[in-house]
Amino acid sequence: MDHKKQGMGVLLAGALLLGGLAGCQSEPAADDVTYRLTGIRRDAPLVTVDGREVAAEDYLFWLSQSVSLQQQYGNLLEDADWEADLGGTTAAEYVKNDALQAVTYLAVVSNKAQEYGITLTEEEQADLDSQMSQMEESLAGTGATLQMALEAQGISEEGFRRLTEQNVYLVQDLYSKLNEDGELEPTDEAMDAFLEDQGIYRVKHILLSTRRETGETDEYGYPVYEDFSEEETAQVQQEAQALVDELRAADDLEALFDQRMNERSDDTRDESGNLLYTEYTASSGQMVPEFEEASLALEVGELSEPVKSDYGYHIILRLDADTEDTRAQYPGYRFQQMTQEWIDAAEVTTDAAYDTIDPKNYSEQLSALAEELQAQAAAQATASPAASPETSSAQESAPQTTPDASAQPTPAA
Repeated sequence: MDHKKQGMGVLLAGALLLGGLAGCQSEPAADDVTYRLTGIRRDAPLVTVDGREVAAEDYLFWLSQSVSLQQQYGNLLEDADWEADLGGTTAAEYVKNDALQAVTYLAVVSNKAQEYGITLTEEEQADLDSQMSQMEESLAGTGATLQMALEAQGISEEGFRRLTEQNVYLVQDLYSKLNEDGELEPTDEAMDAFLEDQGIYRVKHILLSTRRETGETDEYGYPVYEDFSEEETAQVQQEAQALVDELRAADDLEALFDQRMNERSDDTRDESGNLLYTEYTASSGQMVPEFEEASLALEVGELSEPVKSDYGYHIILRLDADTEDTRAQYPGYRFQQMTQEWIDAAEVTTDAAYDTIDPKNYSEQLSALAEELQAQAAAQATASPAASPETSSAQESAPQTTPDASAQPTPAA
């Protein structure tokens, strides 16, 4: 997976929805949308994280994303929703804290990148320029400009570039640097803790089904099943117990298990009759509860008694989950841990202006601005020649989702 493109999508998606810091100056810039909506200049240091100042527009961008996400979840749709309980606090405070966590994360990553001497390469700068140009092109023919699209998100082009640099390139480059230096390499003890924390386990199993296909399909085209009779189910249970007894008496448990599994298991098979899966590496909540509970109760190398689920009787052999594949997942997990440790240790202060921000009021004003810009874009599009087929195609394929302000891009496999 290209994590830079994934992270880029988080930011570009927001900017494409129509629905730089200016530096010290005596008057706000004419295009300072932050000042227009809040009376706070976009370059005002609203938050400081370990000495790194976070501009007001950066914070407000993530605030708007947090609000949008909650609205997608069905929250914050009515006036009373802002005072409703969400995560142990009011919804208004929840989204403010959510955005604060997002900018804190990016600030500590930027600080750590600076410690390691990490800066954007010329190739990354060129890639960012290309992405911005593609955005501009995708808006062509709609009557909107890139500046209008960004203003609808309450951020300047310079601010958007800065957030992209942090949220995409510095995160990925810092991860790569730590990985190359071996700081994300697991010890055996660390792997054990990782597997336990994530609820990851690895098993083989023999399934003796207690249901059959009826020949009908449901509304999604999947087969409809009916359960065996009580007498048939009892016979399957007896067969399962006999298999367990045979396996427990074997000199080479795993070898006999593989033989019986390939001969008898009713798990999914391909057109040639071969099992699609000879083992499973699963995490908490992935398998049916009865299967998961029985698997986690076993020691590595231990065989279960027959375990009943809606599918039938399972005979489970637990295997060691410390494999090449699970070790490949560890660096992303460790990177998340490290960034959370940095966040927890960070000294975060807010400016007095932070306390004046009303998420509900800001959201409403930003929505009104977006509607105004939409109307301008529609009028411009009507007055301009129709968009080319290429432009229309780009518009249709543009991402239309709003990211979670608290989401921390993780370069995990």
